[in-house]
Amino acid sequence: MSITRTTLLALATAIGVGGSPLAHAETPIRDVTAPGGITITGTVGDVFGNKFVLQDDSGKVLVESGPEWHRRIAVQPGEKVTVSGRPGPGGFEAFAITRADGTRIEVRPAGGPPPWGGARADRGPGPGPGPDGRGPRHVAPPDEKSRAELTEILGRAGYRDITDFDRKRHHFEVEARNRYGEKVEVHIDFAGNIYKEKRDD
Repeated sequence: MSITRTTLLALATAIGVGGSPLAHAETPIRDVTAPGGITITGTVGDVFGNKFVLQDDSGKVLVESGPEWHRRIAVQPGEKVTVSGRPGPGGFEAFAITRADGTRIEVRPAGGPPPWGGARADRGPGPGPGPDGRGPRHVAPPDEKSRAELTEILGRAGYRDITDFDRKRHHFEVEARNRYGEKVEVHIDFAGNIYKEKRDD
């Protein structure tokens, strides 16, 4: 079932504002402005891509862990996790997620821009991504994937209505709709790595 942006916003409003929000449960005031954010622990409920409901006896909150095209955070319903982060406009913005077995998933730094923000194409000459680590990976022409292969990769990543492959120096800019039904421009390099998505209104 397709989950729209409006549905997620409504869910965030319903579970992140009313009652006793988990993001604010038993948190000392000194920790609210701590550089590393605050920490909440609970059980994963519904999962919507990289967004998931975290709940404990005091309430629920919608946790946001970055765009799925950047990195898929595969938490499962019923899993117990600890999330460090901060309250945000849509719920709770995760900095890191720690599983019950101690595995820690780094989502974004507590300060500064997230790793998926401000990515630009064609940064830096030569092989590999640009100097910020988020640009396209350069490959030799024999290693370039075909349009059909790139379309299949985009489809597996949740994109549909894929059209208009606009070839640039080291990547394609592709018009599509993401899993939330939003019209977006996706940057995918010739090796098949999706490294940027932006709204295409």
